[in-house]
Amino acid sequence: AKKQTKKAKKSAPAKEEKKQVSAEEKTGWSWNKKKRGRPTSASKNPPLKIIPLGGLGEIGKNLTVYEYENEIIIVDCGMAFPDDEMLGIDLVIPDFTYLKDNADKVRAIVLTHGHEDHIGGIPYLLREVNAPVYGTLLTLGIIKNKLLEFKLPFDADLRVVSAGDTVKIGNSFAVEFIHVNHSIADACALCIDTPMGK
Repeated sequence: AKKQTKKAKKSAPAKEEKKQVSAEEKTGWSWNKKKRGRPTSASKNPPLKIIPLGGLGEIGKNLTVYEYENEIIIVDCGMAFPDDEMLGIDLVIPDFTYLKDNADKVRAIVLTHGHEDHIGGIPYLLREVNAPVYGTLLTLGIIKNKLLEFKLPFDADLRVVSAGDTVKIGNSFAVEFIHVNHSIADACALCIDTPMGK
């Protein structure tokens, strides 16, 4: 009689159970689900405010305010052209009331590129807020020509940056200029580093 040898079935390796990592463990934040992802009031950091004063849901007048504690940076300040119903109006600029009321907090104006919908309102803003203006060489060159028409009570502080530069602004912000292709030369995207993240 032949001995039948039973081959021992190899047991399949036990599947490792993946541990679910919560968002709280990843970020260290305590999230309040009732408030749709906003940090709870137990968070010790003050909020970062991002306030679009123009350019949202419209073409032109691009202006965004980033505010953290007592510091503000402004990204772009454009203009728009009037539509057919705005008789007698040459150009449209954003409402600067919030910036006039908080002019002492404004640390800088940062520009992405030289199109009118992003820089056309700069001369009007500089009448209200005296802050350094950061931009690439072409962008600031266009602004210099614009400022020749305007009589500002001070010399504008225009600071040239290049793609790849990172500028520290105040205690709360660092802005990196990143080269992008656009229909105008010397255009940059911005990576804005804040105490609340990038």
